[in-house]
Amino acid sequence: MALYKLKLLDEFEDRRDPWSFGHFENRLMDLWRGATRHDAKGIINAAHKEGRWPNTVKRYLLTNYKAFGNVSAELDQTFMEVLAAMTSQEKAEWGLQPPSAAAS
Repeated sequence: MALYKLKLLDEFEDRRDPWSFGHFENRLMDLWRGATRHDAKGIINAAHKEGRWPNTVKRYLLTNYKAFGNVSAELDQTFMEVLAAMTSQEKAEWGLQPPSAAAS
């Protein structure tokens, strides 16, 4: 993986503020002037496949989902895998299921 991608992923993995997918995409474009939002999706998929940067992958996907009500086709498989690994409480905190369902 290219150094600018590693730098980007490490930077966001260490962040504790409530950043969103848009922050990630904008930072990518700051680091690599030729980058597009589509490139960000590829980086997220690659990070997930490597099993690294789990917080970055999860937050990117979930903030994207909350903004649009879905994720783009190229993120769908990664999103489903991340969603499957989340606890009921995490899903409720992100508004992915009713809080009453989290108690069961």
